[in-house]
Amino acid sequence: MLKLLTASLALLCFATPVYAGFIEIGASVNYRRNSIDENNYSDTTSYTGSISYYFWERSALELSYTSGLGKLSTKADGVDGIQRIQIAQFSMTSADIVLSLAGREDPFQPYFKFGAGYVDKSIFLEDELTGRVLIKTQNGVVPSAGIGLKVLLTKSLSIKLGVDAWTSPPDDTNADGSDRKNTIDYAGRAGLSWMF
Repeated sequence: MLKLLTASLALLCFATPVYAGFIEIGASVNYRRNSIDENNYSDTTSYTGSISYYFWERSALELSYTSGLGKLSTKADGVDGIQRIQIAQFSMTSADIVLSLAGREDPFQPYFKFGAGYVDKSIFLEDELTGRVLIKTQNGVVPSAGIGLKVLLTKSLSIKLGVDAWTSPPDDTNADGSDRKNTIDYAGRAGLSWMF
């Protein structure tokens, strides 16, 4: 099976005309807010930038950086009346091999990618009494993969849609000493890319 996959990837990379040396720059921004009132809401923001170097028409090395911040604010009526904000910070720097299933000038270009990245995640709890307290942090090198679709608007401008997934950094045990299972994080992305 591994030999078949390797042969298929080799055919995909080498069976197309060679148009090496072009660069693609991509950017996306995501923002979401859900609120019940001024004290009970959630905010999520993330930014991604990428640069890809195509060494063959359908094969590229992509370097990307993502930064995200999520806030969840709660304040219950009655009880102690304290507003608590949970803050999740996230960043990932990754390098991936991108394999396109269509040519550079095709209007629809499905692709998949695989590689690795460095992830840094932290969760904080903030309230009026204690200020901001670090609850948990994780960082490390993790494998990553993704699938997506580029839709050509012009010869150099595209809309890029995709889903990326990666594992959480290694973390051997839970607080109670039991083995921790790996979790998979994922992100849906929509943005623009420019080809040079």
